[in-house]
Amino acid sequence: MTLSWDTIVDALGGESVWRKSFGREFLTGHVSRGSWRASLGWGVIDHIMKTTTIEPMMIRLSADPVAYPGTYISTRIDGGDIVHRNWRYGAMVEYLRSGATLVANRADRLHVGPARLREEFEYFADDPAWVNCYACWTMRSAFGRHADGHATVIFQAEGSKRWRIWEGSGPDARLVEEADMRAGDVWHVPRGWDHEATGTGPSLHWTFGVHVSTPEDLTRTALDAWSNRTGAGDATRDDGGVLDSLMTALATDVHRAREVRSAQSLERREGLSLPWSVESVPYTGTLLRWAARFPPLVEYRDGRVSIESLGVRLAVDGRLAPWVKEWSAGRATRRDDTAGLALTDAELDAALDTLVRAGLLLVEQA
Repeated sequence: MTLSWDTIVDALGGESVWRKSFGREFLTGHVSRGSWRASLGWGVIDHIMKTTTIEPMMIRLSADPVAYPGTYISTRIDGGDIVHRNWRYGAMVEYLRSGATLVANRADRLHVGPARLREEFEYFADDPAWVNCYACWTMRSAFGRHADGHATVIFQAEGSKRWRIWEGSGPDARLVEEADMRAGDVWHVPRGWDHEATGTGPSLHWTFGVHVSTPEDLTRTALDAWSNRTGAGDATRDDGGVLDSLMTALATDVHRAREVRSAQSLERREGLSLPWSVESVPYTGTLLRWAARFPPLVEYRDGRVSIESLGVRLAVDGRLAPWVKEWSAGRATRRDDTAGLALTDAELDAALDTLVRAGLLLVEQA
Protein backbone atom coordinates (compact mmCIF):
# COMPACT_ATOMS: atom_id res chain seq x y z
CA MET A 1 0.00 0.00 0.00
CA THR A 2 1.40 3.39 -1.01
CA LEU A 3 0.60 6.69 0.63
CA SER A 4 -2.11 8.78 -1.02
CA TRP A 5 -3.75 12.06 -0.11
CA ASP A 6 -6.98 10.17 0.60
CA THR A 7 -5.05 8.25 3.28
CA ILE A 8 -3.89 11.51 4.87
CA VAL A 9 -7.40 12.97 4.83
CA ASP A 10 -8.81 9.79 6.38
CA ALA A 11 -6.18 10.00 9.14
CA LEU A 12 -7.28 13.57 9.91
CA GLY A 13 -10.90 12.52 10.36
CA GLY A 14 -12.22 11.96 6.86
CA GLU A 15 -13.48 14.24 4.12
CA SER A 16 -16.43 15.65 6.09
CA VAL A 17 -14.13 16.74 8.95
CA TRP A 18 -11.63 18.10 6.45
CA ARG A 19 -14.20 20.21 4.59
CA LYS A 20 -15.53 21.61 7.85
CA SER A 21 -12.28 22.19 9.70
CA PHE A 22 -9.41 22.67 7.23
CA GLY A 23 -7.92 26.14 7.60
CA ARG A 24 -9.85 26.77 10.81
CA GLU A 25 -9.06 24.02 13.35
CA PHE A 26 -6.02 22.07 14.50
CA LEU A 27 -6.30 18.43 13.39
CA THR A 28 -4.17 15.39 14.25
CA GLY A 29 -4.05 11.82 13.01
CA HIS A 30 -1.83 8.85 12.26
CA VAL A 31 -1.08 6.80 9.14
CA SER A 32 -0.20 3.17 9.90
CA ARG A 33 1.82 0.39 8.31
CA GLY A 34 4.70 2.48 7.02
CA SER A 35 3.02 3.06 3.66
CA TRP A 36 4.81 6.38 3.26
CA ARG A 37 8.42 5.15 3.20
CA ALA A 38 8.65 4.90 -0.60
CA SER A 39 7.14 8.37 -1.03
CA LEU A 40 8.57 10.32 1.92
CA GLY A 41 11.20 8.22 3.74
CA TRP A 42 14.95 8.63 4.17
CA GLY A 43 15.49 7.07 0.75
CA VAL A 44 13.63 9.98 -0.87
CA ILE A 45 15.85 12.67 0.64
CA ASP A 46 18.93 10.56 -0.18
CA HIS A 47 17.77 10.39 -3.82
CA ILE A 48 17.16 14.14 -3.89
CA MET A 49 20.62 14.84 -2.51
CA LYS A 50 22.20 12.51 -5.07
CA THR A 51 20.40 13.81 -8.17
CA THR A 52 19.67 17.50 -7.57
CA THR A 53 21.55 20.17 -9.52
CA ILE A 54 21.52 22.26 -6.30
CA GLU A 55 19.64 25.25 -7.64
CA PRO A 56 20.01 28.32 -5.38
CA MET A 57 17.72 28.27 -2.33
CA MET A 58 16.06 24.99 -3.37
CA ILE A 59 18.20 22.92 -0.99
CA ARG A 60 19.87 24.73 1.87
CA LEU A 61 21.01 24.49 5.47
CA SER A 62 19.25 26.51 8.14
CA ALA A 63 21.58 27.12 11.07
CA ASP A 64 22.52 29.55 13.81
CA PRO A 65 24.97 31.07 13.14
CA VAL A 66 24.14 31.31 9.45
CA ALA A 67 25.46 28.55 7.17
CA TYR A 68 26.53 30.35 4.00
CA PRO A 69 26.00 28.24 0.84
CA GLY A 70 29.56 28.84 -0.30
CA THR A 71 30.83 26.98 2.73
CA TYR A 72 28.96 23.72 1.96
CA ILE A 73 28.44 23.94 -1.84
CA SER A 74 31.30 23.80 -4.32
CA THR A 75 30.73 25.76 -7.54
CA ARG A 76 32.75 25.43 -10.76
CA ILE A 77 32.61 28.35 -13.21
CA ASP A 78 33.70 28.22 -16.85
CA GLY A 79 33.55 31.24 -19.15
CA GLY A 80 31.64 33.23 -16.57
CA ASP A 81 28.85 30.62 -16.29
CA ILE A 82 28.18 28.11 -13.51
CA VAL A 83 28.72 24.69 -15.08
CA HIS A 84 28.63 22.45 -12.01
CA ARG A 85 27.70 22.45 -8.33
CA ASN A 86 28.51 19.79 -5.78
CA TRP A 87 28.23 19.29 -2.05
CA ARG A 88 31.21 19.86 0.24
CA TYR A 89 30.28 16.77 2.24
CA GLY A 90 32.66 17.33 5.13
CA ALA A 91 31.36 20.83 5.77
CA MET A 92 27.73 19.79 5.31
CA VAL A 93 27.97 16.88 7.76
CA GLU A 94 29.68 19.11 10.30
CA TYR A 95 26.85 21.67 10.03
CA LEU A 96 24.25 18.93 10.51
CA ARG A 97 26.10 17.47 13.49
CA SER A 98 26.21 20.90 15.11
CA GLY A 99 22.44 21.45 14.82
CA ALA A 100 21.67 22.69 11.29
CA THR A 101 18.49 21.62 9.54
CA LEU A 102 18.60 20.38 5.95
CA VAL A 103 15.77 22.08 4.03
CA ALA A 104 14.51 21.04 0.58
CA ASN A 105 12.17 23.76 -0.64
CA ARG A 106 9.65 22.70 -3.30
CA ALA A 107 10.73 19.09 -2.94
CA ASP A 108 7.85 18.17 -5.26
CA ARG A 109 10.07 19.41 -8.10
CA LEU A 110 12.84 17.03 -7.09
CA HIS A 111 11.22 13.62 -6.54
CA VAL A 112 8.15 11.83 -7.85
CA GLY A 113 6.99 10.74 -4.36
CA PRO A 114 6.22 14.19 -2.93
CA ALA A 115 5.24 15.37 -6.43
CA ARG A 116 2.41 12.83 -6.63
CA LEU A 117 1.13 13.77 -3.18
CA ARG A 118 1.28 17.48 -4.00
CA GLU A 119 -0.76 16.89 -7.14
CA GLU A 120 -3.36 14.90 -5.21
CA PHE A 121 -3.48 17.68 -2.57
CA GLU A 122 -4.10 20.31 -5.26
CA TYR A 123 -6.99 18.36 -6.72
CA PHE A 124 -8.46 17.83 -3.26
CA ALA A 125 -8.05 21.45 -2.13
CA ASP A 126 -8.67 22.96 -5.59
CA ASP A 127 -5.84 25.42 -4.94
CA PRO A 128 -2.07 25.55 -5.65
CA ALA A 129 0.06 23.52 -3.23
CA TRP A 130 3.75 22.79 -2.61
CA VAL A 131 5.93 20.55 -0.45
CA ASN A 132 8.98 21.29 1.69
CA CYS A 133 11.21 18.78 3.47
CA TYR A 134 13.09 19.22 6.78
CA ALA A 135 15.72 16.86 8.20
CA CYS A 136 17.69 17.33 11.43
CA TRP A 137 19.75 15.21 13.79
CA THR A 138 20.05 17.20 17.03
CA MET A 139 17.89 18.77 19.74
CA ARG A 140 17.77 22.20 18.12
CA SER A 141 15.04 24.45 16.74
CA ALA A 142 16.07 25.85 13.37
CA PHE A 143 13.29 28.40 12.94
CA GLY A 144 11.96 29.29 16.39
CA ARG A 145 8.33 30.18 17.07
CA HIS A 146 6.60 31.55 13.97
CA ALA A 147 3.38 31.55 11.95
CA ASP A 148 2.91 30.84 8.26
CA GLY A 149 0.77 32.76 5.81
CA HIS A 150 -0.81 29.56 4.52
CA ALA A 151 -2.52 26.43 5.82
CA THR A 152 -0.12 23.53 6.42
CA VAL A 153 -0.29 19.75 6.65
CA ILE A 154 2.74 18.28 8.47
CA PHE A 155 3.77 14.66 7.97
CA GLN A 156 6.40 13.05 10.20
CA ALA A 157 8.12 10.43 8.04
CA GLU A 158 11.14 9.34 10.10
CA GLY A 159 12.15 9.71 13.75
CA SER A 160 10.33 12.22 15.95
CA LYS A 161 10.16 15.94 16.67
CA ARG A 162 8.77 18.01 19.55
CA TRP A 163 6.09 20.52 18.49
CA ARG A 164 4.28 23.35 20.23
CA ILE A 165 1.16 24.80 18.54
CA TRP A 166 -0.66 28.01 19.51
CA GLU A 167 -4.11 29.09 18.41
CA GLY A 168 -3.45 32.45 16.80
CA SER A 169 -0.22 34.42 16.94
CA GLY A 170 1.61 36.65 19.36
CA PRO A 171 1.93 36.81 23.17
CA ASP A 172 -1.81 36.35 23.78
CA ALA A 173 -2.11 33.19 21.64
CA ARG A 174 -3.32 30.08 23.46
CA LEU A 175 -1.07 27.00 23.54
CA VAL A 176 -3.21 24.11 22.21
CA GLU A 177 -0.67 21.31 21.72
CA GLU A 178 2.74 20.31 23.02
CA ALA A 179 3.72 16.80 21.97
CA ASP A 180 6.13 14.71 19.95
CA MET A 181 5.24 13.86 16.37
CA ARG A 182 6.36 10.31 15.58
CA ALA A 183 6.70 8.46 12.29
CA GLY A 184 3.31 8.27 10.61
CA ASP A 185 1.76 11.20 12.52
CA VAL A 186 0.04 13.86 10.45
CA TRP A 187 -1.16 17.27 11.70
CA HIS A 188 -2.94 20.22 10.16
CA VAL A 189 -2.00 23.71 11.38
CA PRO A 190 -4.27 26.57 10.18
CA ARG A 191 -2.89 29.70 8.57
CA GLY A 192 -1.59 32.29 11.03
CA TRP A 193 -1.15 29.92 14.01
CA ASP A 194 2.20 30.07 15.81
CA HIS A 195 4.20 26.84 15.96
CA GLU A 196 7.68 25.72 16.96
CA ALA A 197 9.51 22.46 16.26
CA THR A 198 12.49 21.17 18.23
CA GLY A 199 14.58 18.15 17.29
CA THR A 200 14.70 15.09 19.53
CA GLY A 201 17.26 13.19 17.43
CA PRO A 202 17.19 12.06 13.79
CA SER A 203 14.03 13.45 12.23
CA LEU A 204 12.56 13.84 8.74
CA HIS A 205 9.27 15.65 8.23
CA TRP A 206 7.40 17.19 5.29
CA THR A 207 5.12 20.20 5.15
CA PHE A 208 2.42 20.51 2.51
CA GLY A 209 1.35 24.12 2.09
CA VAL A 210 -1.67 25.50 0.24
CA HIS A 211 -3.04 29.00 -0.26
CA VAL A 212 -6.77 28.44 0.25
CA SER A 213 -8.95 30.74 -1.83
CA THR A 214 -11.58 32.29 0.43
CA PRO A 215 -15.19 32.80 -0.70
CA GLU A 216 -14.40 36.52 -0.86
CA ASP A 217 -11.49 35.81 -3.23
CA LEU A 218 -13.67 33.75 -5.52
CA THR A 219 -16.58 36.19 -5.47
CA ARG A 220 -14.27 39.10 -6.29
CA THR A 221 -12.80 37.21 -9.23
CA ALA A 222 -16.26 36.21 -10.43
CA LEU A 223 -17.48 39.81 -10.18
CA ASP A 224 -14.50 40.97 -12.23
CA ALA A 225 -15.31 38.39 -14.89
CA TRP A 226 -19.00 39.32 -14.83
CA SER A 227 -18.32 43.06 -15.14
CA ASN A 228 -16.27 42.44 -18.27
CA ARG A 229 -18.99 40.43 -20.01
CA THR A 230 -20.12 41.84 -23.35
CA GLY A 231 -23.15 44.06 -22.82
CA ALA A 232 -23.00 43.84 -19.03
CA GLY A 233 -23.52 47.58 -18.74
CA ASP A 234 -26.38 47.80 -21.22
CA ALA A 235 -29.21 47.12 -18.76
CA THR A 236 -30.43 50.37 -17.20
CA ARG A 237 -33.28 48.86 -15.19
CA ASP A 238 -34.19 45.52 -13.66
CA ASP A 239 -37.42 43.78 -14.61
CA GLY A 240 -36.74 40.68 -12.47
CA GLY A 241 -35.80 38.50 -15.39
CA VAL A 242 -32.67 40.54 -16.01
CA LEU A 243 -31.60 40.13 -12.38
CA ASP A 244 -32.20 36.38 -12.50
CA SER A 245 -30.14 36.14 -15.66
CA LEU A 246 -27.28 38.13 -14.18
CA MET A 247 -27.27 36.08 -10.95
CA THR A 248 -27.19 32.86 -12.95
CA ALA A 249 -24.23 34.17 -14.95
CA LEU A 250 -22.49 35.24 -11.75
CA ALA A 251 -23.03 31.82 -10.15
CA THR A 252 -21.48 30.16 -13.20
CA ASP A 253 -18.47 32.45 -13.01
CA VAL A 254 -17.96 31.65 -9.31
CA HIS A 255 -17.48 28.00 -10.30
CA ARG A 256 -14.89 29.06 -12.84
CA ALA A 257 -13.18 31.59 -10.60
CA ARG A 258 -10.53 29.19 -9.25
CA GLU A 259 -9.22 28.57 -12.72
CA VAL A 260 -9.25 32.32 -13.44
CA ARG A 261 -7.31 32.97 -10.23
CA SER A 262 -4.70 30.39 -11.16
CA ALA A 263 -4.02 32.02 -14.54
CA GLN A 264 -0.80 33.56 -13.24
CA SER A 265 0.53 30.22 -11.98
CA LEU A 266 1.74 27.18 -13.85
CA GLU A 267 -1.57 25.50 -14.64
CA ARG A 268 -0.20 22.61 -16.63
CA ARG A 269 1.51 19.54 -15.27
CA GLU A 270 4.84 18.65 -16.81
CA GLY A 271 4.75 16.18 -19.67
CA LEU A 272 4.01 16.06 -23.40
CA SER A 273 2.51 12.56 -23.79
CA LEU A 274 4.87 11.63 -26.58
CA PRO A 275 4.24 10.02 -28.99
CA TRP A 276 0.47 9.85 -28.41
CA SER A 277 -0.10 13.57 -28.88
CA VAL A 278 1.67 13.48 -32.27
CA GLU A 279 0.32 10.37 -33.94
CA SER A 280 -2.15 7.54 -33.35
CA VAL A 281 -0.43 5.06 -31.04
CA PRO A 282 -2.14 2.28 -29.06
CA TYR A 283 -2.86 3.20 -25.43
CA THR A 284 -2.35 -0.39 -24.21
CA GLY A 285 -0.25 -0.54 -21.04
CA THR A 286 -0.50 3.18 -20.22
CA LEU A 287 -1.60 5.33 -17.29
CA LEU A 288 -3.94 8.25 -18.01
CA ARG A 289 -4.24 11.39 -15.88
CA TRP A 290 -5.42 14.96 -16.13
CA ALA A 291 -2.97 17.46 -17.64
CA ALA A 292 -4.12 20.45 -15.57
CA ARG A 293 -3.08 21.13 -11.99
CA PHE A 294 -6.69 21.72 -10.94
CA PRO A 295 -10.01 19.97 -11.59
CA PRO A 296 -11.88 20.84 -14.78
CA LEU A 297 -15.39 22.26 -14.98
CA VAL A 298 -17.51 19.23 -15.94
CA GLU A 299 -21.15 19.02 -17.04
CA TYR A 300 -23.09 15.85 -17.86
CA ARG A 301 -25.96 16.18 -20.32
CA ASP A 302 -27.59 14.36 -23.23
CA GLY A 303 -25.22 11.41 -23.03
CA ARG A 304 -22.13 13.63 -23.34
CA VAL A 305 -19.53 14.90 -20.90
CA SER A 306 -18.68 18.58 -21.42
CA ILE A 307 -15.22 19.50 -20.11
CA GLU A 308 -13.68 22.96 -19.71
CA SER A 309 -10.06 23.39 -18.62
CA LEU A 310 -6.80 25.10 -19.68
CA GLY A 311 -8.76 27.41 -21.99
CA VAL A 312 -10.27 24.44 -23.87
CA ARG A 313 -13.91 23.34 -23.97
CA LEU A 314 -14.93 20.04 -25.58
CA ALA A 315 -17.39 17.17 -25.23
CA VAL A 316 -16.68 13.42 -25.15
CA ASP A 317 -18.79 10.30 -24.96
CA GLY A 318 -20.79 10.28 -21.71
CA ARG A 319 -19.85 6.64 -21.08
CA LEU A 320 -16.36 7.93 -20.23
CA ALA A 321 -17.81 9.65 -17.12
CA PRO A 322 -16.34 7.17 -14.54
CA TRP A 323 -12.83 7.93 -15.74
CA VAL A 324 -13.48 11.67 -16.00
CA LYS A 325 -14.46 11.60 -12.30
CA GLU A 326 -11.22 9.81 -11.42
CA TRP A 327 -9.10 12.27 -13.42
CA SER A 328 -10.98 15.23 -11.89
CA ALA A 329 -10.03 13.92 -8.43
CA GLY A 330 -6.35 13.89 -9.41
CA ARG A 331 -6.14 10.12 -9.81
CA ALA A 332 -4.81 8.10 -12.73
CA THR A 333 -6.56 5.30 -14.56
CA ARG A 334 -5.04 2.30 -16.35
CA ARG A 335 -6.04 2.01 -19.97
CA ASP A 336 -6.32 -1.76 -19.64
CA ASP A 337 -8.63 -1.65 -16.59
CA THR A 338 -11.87 -0.92 -18.46
CA ALA A 339 -14.32 -2.56 -16.04
CA GLY A 340 -17.42 -0.37 -15.77
CA LEU A 341 -16.90 1.37 -19.12
CA ALA A 342 -19.50 0.46 -21.75
CA LEU A 343 -17.17 1.41 -24.60
CA THR A 344 -15.50 -0.70 -27.25
CA ASP A 345 -11.72 -0.43 -27.51
CA ALA A 346 -12.07 1.65 -30.66
CA GLU A 347 -14.59 4.05 -29.05
CA LEU A 348 -12.43 4.41 -25.94
CA ASP A 349 -9.26 5.13 -27.90
CA ALA A 350 -11.12 7.68 -30.04
CA ALA A 351 -12.27 9.52 -26.90
CA LEU A 352 -8.73 9.40 -25.48
CA ASP A 353 -7.33 10.76 -28.74
CA THR A 354 -9.70 13.72 -28.49
CA LEU A 355 -8.53 14.58 -24.95
CA VAL A 356 -4.82 13.99 -25.62
CA ARG A 357 -4.81 16.08 -28.82
CA ALA A 358 -6.57 18.88 -26.94
CA GLY A 359 -3.80 18.81 -24.33
CA LEU A 360 -6.17 17.84 -21.50
CA LEU A 361 -4.85 14.34 -20.83
CA LEU A 362 -1.37 13.05 -20.05
CA VAL A 363 -0.31 9.54 -21.04
CA GLU A 364 2.47 7.64 -19.28
CA GLN A 365 3.91 4.17 -19.56
CA ALA A 366 2.53 2.06 -16.69
